[in-house]
Amino acid sequence: MNQSFVEKFQVPKVAQDLLEVFFTPLEIDFVEKISKSIFDKNDILEIVHDENFVKESYRRGLINFIDEEEKLYCLNNFYGKLDVFCVTEQERYKAIDVSLRKKLDEWYFDAFYDSLSEKEISPTPDKIYLLDEMLDFIDSQNRPVYLNYCDCRSLMGDCGLPTRTCITYKNGINTFAHRGLSLQIDKEKAKEVVKKADQAGLMHTANPNGICNCCGDCCYLFRGQKRRKSIGVWPSSPYIIDIDEEKCIGCGICQRRCHFDVFEIVDRKAKINKDKCVGCGICNQTCPRQALSMKGR
Repeated sequence: MNQSFVEKFQVPKVAQDLLEVFFTPLEIDFVEKISKSIFDKNDILEIVHDENFVKESYRRGLINFIDEEEKLYCLNNFYGKLDVFCVTEQERYKAIDVSLRKKLDEWYFDAFYDSLSEKEISPTPDKIYLLDEMLDFIDSQNRPVYLNYCDCRSLMGDCGLPTRTCITYKNGINTFAHRGLSLQIDKEKAKEVVKKADQAGLMHTANPNGICNCCGDCCYLFRGQKRRKSIGVWPSSPYIIDIDEEKCIGCGICQRRCHFDVFEIVDRKAKINKDKCVGCGICNQTCPRQALSMKGR
């Protein structure tokens, strides 16, 4: 094990036996030899005599920009590198033993959760949107839009749901778009992505930086919600499900689409547990008898 590398790149114990999976020997050598906390291209080339290494190191998430105009860099850390790796090298990542991937996912989720403020009721501005609201949100944006793979489902996506579903408006330094890892799309394509995600049973959330189409078991936002016991508050949602039992025929479509066990079929009728409802609305629009509706929370 390269102890100097592990310490400088903040590699957690769970990943220390997997360095050859995530990094090339040249990357490890560079990190061990770079002595400056902030460095420029010339500093990199003194260690690695290959101009392409600078570009590739940034694209692969080994280094971050500090100042793009001045071309100043710093080392990334394993948390940031893993985010890049799991979405850009999915086959290589999936080749890792599932038990180790589970531990990596748990470490990453804990790191994400620990970064949230315990004092804030809503530690991030994420909000749950109904499908029509999300399509309106996309139409309202006049910014470049990019499509990425979902990092949550890429990290531990055993649910089998689509992964190329994350839409971002971020394109500054150290973003996927700036690293050249995103596909630029237009509004119509973005709406198509959301509609297909909805058909697949994914929930829709957004914050000022972009849009996520989420499942209940992989998504860090909803896993964080469960740990914080913050349904309806974070991510925020003004809605909760309601049912007209006279219209219900007990088909079970709502039960199959719901990520949170809100529904139970009893005597050929759907019974709901409103305490579990996050207000995503992916159940009500597929009810064949229009027995479900979203009401104010």
